[in-house]
Amino acid sequence: MSHSDSEIRDEKRHKPRTHHLINVKFKKAKQIRNQIEREEFRKLKIKLGPVLEIRLIDAVNTNNVDKVRDLLERGVSPNSADSEKRSALHVAVSKGYSQIVELLLKHGANPNSRDIIQNTPLHLAACVHNFSIVTMLINAKADVTCLDLHGRNPFQLALSKLQILRKSWNDGTIEMINLKQELKDVVDLLLSMLLRNVEQSMENMNKSDVDDLQLMKLSISSDPPEELDNQMSRLMCGIEKFTIT
Repeated sequence: MSHSDSEIRDEKRHKPRTHHLINVKFKKAKQIRNQIEREEFRKLKIKLGPVLEIRLIDAVNTNNVDKVRDLLERGVSPNSADSEKRSALHVAVSKGYSQIVELLLKHGANPNSRDIIQNTPLHLAACVHNFSIVTMLINAKADVTCLDLHGRNPFQLALSKLQILRKSWNDGTIEMINLKQELKDVVDLLLSMLLRNVEQSMENMNKSDVDDLQLMKLSISSDPPEELDNQMSRLMCGIEKFTIT
C-alpha cells in the first residue's frame, strides 16, 4: 500500500469528525447571533415602546381597527395610556368603538385600569350608556364596585343617566320611542351590573330585584306615555336601594 493511499484513508476517517466540529461551531455561532439579535430587538423595543404606544392610542382615537390589530400583534401593550392615564381601552369605550374594545380585551387590556380622575372603562361605558360595551367589560371581569374621583360607582352613573332622560322627557326633547329604548337599555345595564356584583361578593342574589327589573323592562314597551315618568321614578328608587359591597 502506498503512502498516499494511507493518507487518503486517514483523511476519510477524520472527515466526519471535522464536519461535526464545524457543525457544532456553526450552531454555536448561530445561537450567539440569535442572542445578540434578541437583545438588540429587546433594547429597540424598549426604546421605541413609548412611540408605539402613542401610535396605538392614535389608532384607537381614529377607530383604525386594522392598525390597532397590527400594533397589538407586534407586541405593543394593550394597556398603553396617554398623559392623563387614559388607557387605549378608556379611549375606545368613551368613543363607543366596540370592535376595538373587543380587540383590546382579547389581547389582555386591563378592564379595571383607572385614569387620572379614577374613572375605569366601566364608568365611561355607564356614562355613555353603551350596553354592548358594558357587557363586554363585565364579561372581562370589570369591577362594578369601583368608585371614581367623586365617589360614584357605575350604578350611580346609571342613575345620572335616568335623571337626564327624565328631564328630556319632561322638556319634550326626546321622542317616546327613543325614551322607551333608552329605558330598556338602562334596565339591561342594571341587570348586568347586579349579576356581576353578586358574582364578585359571592352573595345570594335577591331574586325579587332581578324579577322586578325584568318585569319593568317588559312593561316599558306596553305602558302608555303617562306611565313613563312613573317607570323612571321606580327605576331610580330601585338603583338607590342596590347595595354595592
